Amino acid sequence: MKILKIAWATFIAVLLGFIFFVITDLVIISLGFAYNKTGNAVLDWLTLPQEMDRIYLVIYPLSILVYSIIFFKWINKDKEEAQVHWDIKTGVVCSIMAGIAFGGISTLWVMFLKNTALSNIGFIKSSLEYLNASSANKSTASFIISLVVAGILAPINEEIIYRGVTFNFLEKRVNTKYALIVSSLMFGIIHLSFVQSVYATIMGLISGVVYMKTRKLRWSILIHITINTLATYELTSNLIWVAFTIILFLPLGAMLYKLLKTKTNYAY
Repeated sequence: MKILKIAWATFIAVLLGFIFFVITDLVIISLGFAYNKTGNAVLDWLTLPQEMDRIYLVIYPLSILVYSIIFFKWINKDKEEAQVHWDIKTGVVCSIMAGIAFGGISTLWVMFLKNTALSNIGFIKSSLEYLNASSANKSTASFIISLVVAGILAPINEEIIYRGVTFNFLEKRVNTKYALIVSSLMFGIIHLSFVQSVYATIMGLISGVVYMKTRKLRWSILIHITINTLATYELTSNLIWVAFTIILFLPLGAMLYKLLKTKTNYAY
């Protein structure tokens, strides 16, 4: 019976995450239909196939609205107490530090795959090629749109979905550890690329631990914004920057250790 309960809760959590893809398809179909009927210039700009980031200027705000209603009006009505209370300064510094340090984790993972025989394995090779293609040079306008979409809107949307809705739903119906692991795995899987899925799962665990202890989505969102914004600038070719991100592994590890060891209300 317990296994069935866990399986059912996991299935519902997956369905909750799937709402985003339904929203995405509905927006694409609706805007495409509206453009075909009206020929509107704004709709033409939004739906241009060569610039897919543009349509997410509509998709993400709508998804954020829908998931915020689900989270605040349903999932988070019986709010868990925070074990760690960060003030603004501590939260900002720790979140940005974690985001920068994670850049070192993802960079080392990609470098490891590229420089070993693993890069010749079919699905890994195609995953690396996809990653390279997504990093192609962009115009200034496209870069700014990518910065807004990938650097700000996507983190807010994904943190509400996976650290907000999914984590809390599973925690209430199974337990905290299960919620942390499964929500992180779900977050990794939705990236649909082996290379990205692995480091996105690790990122989900880091953000999940921060949320689990502080119970503040603002800090996991800030971690995610830092990661995605820096990724948009493509700093991985700068060896000094990469070295700096790796040095930050030490404070990141210390922060996570301190968070995990804290069992009662603690402010710093």
